Amino acid sequence: IHEVLRRQSLLEGTWCLNPKEVLSPGQAEEIDRVCRSYPFLTDDAFVRENLEGWLR
Repeated sequence: IHEVLRRQSLLEGTWCLNPKEVLSPGQAEEIDRVCRSYPFLTDDAFVRENLEGWLR
């Protein structure tokens, strides 16, 4: 979830309390694949349209 929110600019990074918690090898590519395969499941456009207003 952190990675998806970071890609949408809703989080600055994917930091966790445990600094060893990072994406597993290949996990970013799998997120890419899922987003490409199921674009109707993302809310990227909605976030882009509203992000500036939310950050005021």
